[in-house]
Amino acid sequence: MSDTILFAGSNQPARRNFDITEVTIRGENVPVVTCDVISTSFFALKEFARADADAPRDVLVVAPLSGHFPILLRDVVVGLLPSFRVFVTDWINARYIPIEHGSFGLDANISCVVQMVRLLRPHLTVIALCQGGISALAAAALLGANDDPRTPSALVLIAAPINPLANQTRVARLLRARSLTWLENNTITKVPERFPGSGRLVYSEDLQLTALWNYLVRRIAERDQIWDKVLHDEGIDPQRFPFLDLYTSIMDLDASFFLENIKSVYHDCAMAQAMLRCQSEKVDLRAIRRTALLTVEGEWDDIAAPGQTSAAHDLCTSIPAKAHRSVVVPHCGHFSLFHGEIWRRAVLPSILAFSGFETLTGCRVVR
Repeated sequence: MSDTILFAGSNQPARRNFDITEVTIRGENVPVVTCDVISTSFFALKEFARADADAPRDVLVVAPLSGHFPILLRDVVVGLLPSFRVFVTDWINARYIPIEHGSFGLDANISCVVQMVRLLRPHLTVIALCQGGISALAAAALLGANDDPRTPSALVLIAAPINPLANQTRVARLLRARSLTWLENNTITKVPERFPGSGRLVYSEDLQLTALWNYLVRRIAERDQIWDKVLHDEGIDPQRFPFLDLYTSIMDLDASFFLENIKSVYHDCAMAQAMLRCQSEKVDLRAIRRTALLTVEGEWDDIAAPGQTSAAHDLCTSIPAKAHRSVVVPHCGHFSLFHGEIWRRAVLPSILAFSGFETLTGCRVVR
């Protein structure tokens, strides 16, 4: 049982416990074992594995470092467990990281994904969601450029702002309208003295929570899909892990990452403009040659609208044509891509089918 208090909002611990102890496979409950494969000040690599058998394949789920805890992807982990040994990037709440441990910017975010991929078994599938898609795509390019044998065999990008100008949303317009100086002066604060990260500059939980509530209020006024999800929670465990709690569970973000990510992704559109660098090394998406690419977008996604993620295909020109797939899930908003019935009915089958390039289920195949 999770020891985290429900609906704690911005009053969160360093990490949220996924509390996945079993998974149902062909009608039987199979125990699940978990452990931290890597544990650092800023992140852990968390493993979930069936206790009855060693899954033949590994999958790395790159959770977005966007303020939500990775537990928001709990439905994703449960859905993948019957087929994969699952690893998740479990980011640490920055207010619990002592300031002497330094900062954690976009370069570090990309580098840690590279580190995780190299640690796992060959023929890896990487599934990256939202902001995590930037780091995962960059990591695949860096590994490909070095002809690394651990380069992922398959990469799935879900609702990732690879090119936010391809189909601008309100989020993209707001972020592009504010200068980095304005953002630094108006959104960055210091962690209070009562926390281990006292003095660290962060984009605070409280500011993020206010923005999320404002977003939810707008969606409620329009009777949006997210409002249906709150009223009729179709998550895998709505009693212990209600969607509204997962949605409002927020962590502090290190200021370096917050500002660098906005500059790179939204101001400079560095990925789309072939300008992204990681620790002075150019991220060249043409170096991705041996990784199959699937992009998944939601028709009604108003955060990373259709076109923003699928833009990756035109940038990854060295991937063979047969290894490209781009799908759009009809009548699907942002959060339904990884939580609830649409995830289980449409997105998960598409990911499983992608490994064999079979007919994708529940989606419109674009290419």
